[in-house]
Order: sequence, then C-alpha cells, then structure tokens
Amino acid sequence: MRPTQFLEWNLRIALAVFFLWSGSEKLDDLSAFTRSVGNFQFEWQMPWSDEERNFFDAPTDAFIAYLVPWFEIIAAVALLIPYSKVGGAVILIGMLISFNVALAYAWNLGITDLLCGCHGVSDTPTNYPLKIASNFGLIYVASLILWLIWYHRRLVSGTEAPKVEP
Repeated sequence: MRPTQFLEWNLRIALAVFFLWSGSEKLDDLSAFTRSVGNFQFEWQMPWSDEERNFFDAPTDAFIAYLVPWFEIIAAVALLIPYSKVGGAVILIGMLISFNVALAYAWNLGITDLLCGCHGVSDTPTNYPLKIASNFGLIYVASLILWLIWYHRRLVSGTEAPKVEP
C-alpha cells in the first residue's frame, strides 16, 4: 500500500465517521433540528399572491430536516465503500457548499441568535466565521480525497501526466 493510499483511506474514514456522527445527532431529535432549519430566514415573494413568505416555513423545514441527516449518513457510508467513494465525496461537497451558502445568507441578514443545528441540538448561537471556515476545511478534505482517488486511478491505468516542453 502506498502512503497516499493510506492517507486516502484514513481521510475517508475520518470524514465518514464525522458525518455519521453528525447525521445521527440530528436524527436523535428531529423536532429540534426542524426548528433549527426553520431559524434560517429566506424570504421570497410568492408569484401568485405577492405575499412574502419564509422559504423554511412548514412543511419545507420538516422536509429538509428529515432528509439532511439521511443524506449525511448515506454519503458517509458511500465514502467507505470503494465503488461509491467518489459519489459520497461529491454529495458531501455539494451539501457543505449549500450549508455555507445558507450560513452566509443568514449572517448577511444579521441573524445573531441562529441555532443552526449543524451537529444536533445546541443552545449556543452560531459563530458564523468559525462554522463557515470549518465547512471549508471539510470541503478541502473531501476534495483532497477526490484528488487522491484520481491520482491512484491514474497510477493504476499507467498514464503519465502530460509533459510540457520548454
């Protein structure tokens, strides 16, 4: 086993364990996570009635709250299976990007008491810079896993990187 394969395997295990834990914490109290999702205030105008509504009102908040933990758990398990590791990493990157967009939007709105529920029930308001930075760190780890997978596939296939002539 090459050192890079060892690194890839360990990163996959660490990221999978993190998201298995995160998803199971949310599943422990889905009603609290539903309230956390409802804390995000994404106002939009209804085209047919010209009234403004929060996108994360019921039933959308429950729909998102019941799906997100399962997506995290399924993507984490997929990350551990050799044939689905790319799909698992891509799903996690997509979810992390969408989480960061939602956090940045809430921060931009000036919501100071947001309880995001990112890792289950919490009474501490979200520290936006820290949470967004930690999500970018997780995106980096998942991207590094994808790069290592690509690198190993290139080694196995015997293709070399293109050479640049001076």
